[in-house]
Amino acid sequence: MGRISDLVEELQGPANDLVLAAGRAGLLPRITSTIRSNSEQRRLYNRYLAGQAGYPVAPPGYSAHEYGLAFDMVVSPMEALADVGYTWQQWGGGWNGADAVHFELPGASEYAREQGRLLEVQSDSAGATAAGFITTATDFYLGSNVAGLLKLIPGLSKNEALTVLSSPYESFQQWLISSIKLPSFR
Repeated sequence: MGRISDLVEELQGPANDLVLAAGRAGLLPRITSTIRSNSEQRRLYNRYLAGQAGYPVAPPGYSAHEYGLAFDMVVSPMEALADVGYTWQQWGGGWNGADAVHFELPGASEYAREQGRLLEVQSDSAGATAAGFITTATDFYLGSNVAGLLKLIPGLSKNEALTVLSSPYESFQQWLISSIKLPSFR
C-alpha cells in the first residue's frame, strides 16, 4: 500500500489533488503503492519476470517508487484510468498508458534509471554498500546497514553523525529529498 505522505514533498500535493478529483468524479480512487524499499522492488520485479504481474515493473534500483517520486493508483471502473492519466498529464505529471496505474513527477523514471545505472552495490564486511550513492531510505528504515548510511552522507560532524544514527530514516530521507533535482511540477 502506501501513503501520500511517504512521497517526496513536491509530489504530495498534486497526488492528493488527483485522488480528490477522481473521488469527486465518482471513480473510487485507491492508492496501491507509493515508496518502496529495494527488497520490495526486487520481490515485485521477480513476480513480473515470472509472469505474475499485470503491469510492467522496473528492476530494483531503477524504479521511481524507490525514490518516492511515483505512486500507483487504481479507480473503479478501471476503464476510467486513461481519463485520470490524461488529467495527470495535463497537470504536468508523468503518465503512460502502458503502465496505467503509475503516476509520477515529470522526469522521475529517467531520474530513477540514471540512479539505477549509477548504483553499484558491492558487498563488504559491513554488508551492502553503495559505491558513492544510495541504496534506499526505506531499507535503512527497516534496519539494513544503518552504519552504512554514514558513508553515504559525506562531511558529517560528530554531532550530525549522532543525529543520523539516532534517527536514520528521517535523516536519510531529509538528505535524499534535498539532493533530488527534478523539473518543477505544474
